[in-house]
Amino acid sequence: MEINVHVGGKPGIDCGGFCEFCFYRTVEFNRLHSLALGCAYCPPYQIGCDYCRKSVTRVENNFKPLNEIFKDIGQSLMLLGLTGKLNYDDLRVTISGGADAFYYPSLTELVRILKESGITIHLGYVSGKGIKEISQALDLIKLGMDEVSFSIFSTDPSLREKWMHDKYPEKAIKSFELFCQSCDVNASAVVIPGINDKEHILKTAEDLEEWGVKSYILRRFANTKKEGLILNKDGKLIPKITTHSYQEFQELVHYISQEFPFKVYGLPYYDPKNGSPFAILKDKNRKYLETLPPISSDATIITGILAFPFIREFINTVSGSDLVNIVVVNQEIADLITRDDLRGVNTDEIKTNVIIPGGALVHELQVLEIFGHDKNVIRGPHVLTNHSAQLDEKKLMENEYKSFEELIHKINQGV
Repeated sequence: MEINVHVGGKPGIDCGGFCEFCFYRTVEFNRLHSLALGCAYCPPYQIGCDYCRKSVTRVENNFKPLNEIFKDIGQSLMLLGLTGKLNYDDLRVTISGGADAFYYPSLTELVRILKESGITIHLGYVSGKGIKEISQALDLIKLGMDEVSFSIFSTDPSLREKWMHDKYPEKAIKSFELFCQSCDVNASAVVIPGINDKEHILKTAEDLEEWGVKSYILRRFANTKKEGLILNKDGKLIPKITTHSYQEFQELVHYISQEFPFKVYGLPYYDPKNGSPFAILKDKNRKYLETLPPISSDATIITGILAFPFIREFINTVSGSDLVNIVVVNQEIADLITRDDLRGVNTDEIKTNVIIPGGALVHELQVLEIFGHDKNVIRGPHVLTNHSAQLDEKKLMENEYKSFEELIHKINQGV
């Protein structure tokens, strides 16, 4: 049972300055409030709600006072209690922020009070740039920090200094090593072609193995709006860099996973061990598809570039291609599809029943405006594939089966 505690903080300000590869670096903050984004939680006749506004504007918030943090924790505990899910013996608090939680001024005090209550603590995303003295890490270790997610980028101090603008790279790396010796550490690295990939990432992985890291998340560098920078200015984040293709990135993740004993997976999600994403489409798992209900309605599925080949394979496998066509927009991540992406679609391809991704940042009214008011807009499942590295094969198949079963039910709503 986990409670997420958001301490606030502004990217680029409460994190020691933007890293060169940070996707917030070219965000047009002055136009965030004017973005016409919608989501699954918007009212039927209102484009925009607290949920999708906060998902964008939360990057403008200052750090929260400590008393407000504990108020948030209290409300979360009360909600868990009302739903009958509260179990203090299994309670875990993840501390994260809009920037870098290491910069939260009251972090040590927050951890101290929570640990006095016997609560397991996970320190969410930190970069180590806030560590000016190793004693800062030692203080948290002495308090009993249980888990840390640390953006290491590279164990080469010169690369951290140049690309992360880390003023004390050696201290950050040493603190990372000390955390590994005392608690579970999940390392992560944005992988930039020609900068920290190939031999650099191999050397970093060797260091992580020596120090005893729990897991290593490789994040494919996103450089354009098509790759997910939907809040940013047009053009590339780093002009001279060409991002790895998803296939190239998968090959890199697979190689590191084969070479080292700790858990390795990639974002956009790829888990070499359990075959995600869309593990249900693997030959050994096709038996799960045989018991799905038949498709009985015409529909068009709107999706992103990365999910497109998998959804096409699924529709072909369950003999639905005569009834269902799949339209891919110029956006890799389906949940980051916006109104602007839909404007590039050939409306002649759109059937009466339109399935949009469950998490797409577009309102049904916007879909009707673009595709025609005679369309029946249906929001698909929130997820179709696994995004957790913690699931065993049985649970993974159960989740993906339920998701695809739900997708078929959504398609058949149009009958």
